[in-house]
Amino acid sequence: MVSDSAPVVSKIIAAPANLLAPELPAALETGFPAVDAEHRQLLACMRTQRGLCDGLYTRNDCSGCHAGQRQLCDNNLVSLLAFILEHFHTKEAAIRDSLLQIVDRELCEAHAEDHVEISTKVQEIVGALDPQRTVVLMRELDRLLRRRLESHIQMHDLVVARWMQREAAMFGQPPESAG
Repeated sequence: MVSDSAPVVSKIIAAPANLLAPELPAALETGFPAVDAEHRQLLACMRTQRGLCDGLYTRNDCSGCHAGQRQLCDNNLVSLLAFILEHFHTKEAAIRDSLLQIVDRELCEAHAEDHVEISTKVQEIVGALDPQRTVVLMRELDRLLRRRLESHIQMHDLVVARWMQREAAMFGQPPESAG
């Protein structure tokens, strides 16, 4: 049981996969449609990944799974890992295209450093891909995202999004992407 004071993502991850709502929790909404859509997609991918393996937190290997199931898990894990890296690339490009880089370089660097830390771990998982160990890698990724997703959005994406909204308003443009 997860307490009411637990972080939003911890509550999401602790919930059974079939009960997870497709909506992004309000506390994680940045106000930028493209970024919020990607965050929703990331949560949906995480739910899908958890739903693929009924032994996600009990198995030490994939020896009990048939080849088709292992292939499905492998493909989904690779897609999720690629999506995370692409999401970071999209956000960093939006930041580079804004004035924020000039106004608050330290904020941008801290945001990018957080992406590097998460990306490094994601790349370690990719480098360790092994059809017999997919369940272990899925578990590692799930734990990584549980620990980092909400804090990253709240510490970095929301701050960047607020800046981008002010910048867009200054120039009379709708918010397209940020975070």
